[in-house]
Amino acid sequence: MFARFALALAFVLVTLAAAGPQVAAGAGEPYLIGAVVSESGPASTLGRPAADSIQLAVDEINAAGGIDGRRLDLHIVDDQSNPATSVTALRQLLDQHPVAVLGSTGTPTSLAMIPVAETAEVPLISMGSSSAIVEPAAERRWIFKIPVADTYIATRLQQSMKARKLMRVAVIYRDDDYGKTGLARFEEVGKAQGFQVVDAEAIAATASDATTQLTHVKASNPQAVLAWTTLPSATTVIKGYRELGLTSPLYYSEGSANQLFLAQAGSALDGALFATEKAAVANEIPASDPQKNVLVHYATAFAKEYPKDGPPSIFGGFGYDAVNVLAAGLRRAQGGGAKLRDALEHVSYVGVSGPYRFTPADHNGLGLDAVELVRATNGKFEVVR
Repeated sequence: MFARFALALAFVLVTLAAAGPQVAAGAGEPYLIGAVVSESGPASTLGRPAADSIQLAVDEINAAGGIDGRRLDLHIVDDQSNPATSVTALRQLLDQHPVAVLGSTGTPTSLAMIPVAETAEVPLISMGSSSAIVEPAAERRWIFKIPVADTYIATRLQQSMKARKLMRVAVIYRDDDYGKTGLARFEEVGKAQGFQVVDAEAIAATASDATTQLTHVKASNPQAVLAWTTLPSATTVIKGYRELGLTSPLYYSEGSANQLFLAQAGSALDGALFATEKAAVANEIPASDPQKNVLVHYATAFAKEYPKDGPPSIFGGFGYDAVNVLAAGLRRAQGGGAKLRDALEHVSYVGVSGPYRFTPADHNGLGLDAVELVRATNGKFEVVR
């Protein structure tokens, strides 16, 4: 992270010495793009691979000649998993007149940045999961999002639950905008299907004990338990679930579909089900799938360039796709500002995270076909057929 910051600082000094905003740069001059990611703090398991993957995608594009001959210059800032810090970071980047900003890697930090990006009229491409980041579209004109909407995560989870006649569900949700909006989407989607949330328990992102919450969950006699959270509290939930002897099937949202979670939890996690993007099970995706080539390419390239940050994950894929979605918009717009914003609304791109089809009414561009139901088995994720 220090090396990345040092390079970014050197570039900032050059940028500040130059006259005029980036969007007014002449032909052949670089496009400056900013990125706000959670490289430290509780959400670092999401932010570090995303930062690496953003850099990977930028390096690939520049090695191939840039965008119509114009290279991408990247400045990454760590928001420390803190919404207030993410806003400060965004303001610092906007002072450098970037053509767009990628970020942040979480829902709370992304939501905090939206008013600033909207006022500045600079495209913001989030790597947070909540659909609230881009909805309603009329109020999020400059905001776009890479992970599949939590609405579709909830739908895929409920398809599995309903098939097993598990209609009474207890939910443990991360006590912030990620967990709260996830719970809300689960209830909204499930209402028409007859689902009942019999208990909802908040858990801190960094909680080391979930005994109280899981005792309440057990007392509610649910037919299934859903944990809408991320590491490190995801590990706390499975530990308490086993210690208290809960037997109701356990489900997790995509925020926990992390190889590090598999390693930390070990065999205790076997049998747990997750709704997540295909990058979590890239090896099982058939060759006929339109995403297969990019999944294999990304996984191979990430493992080669960034082995220190573990195996490829969905979270790194979000960063990689964010850059490539932006690149597609730049090729279409031939510049920034409103032209880039309008161009992003018409991008079609088959990415690591799904087949994107952005429209003026849909600033996420993904649907249910981007989501797989997977099971933790012997230290890996397997597609549930």
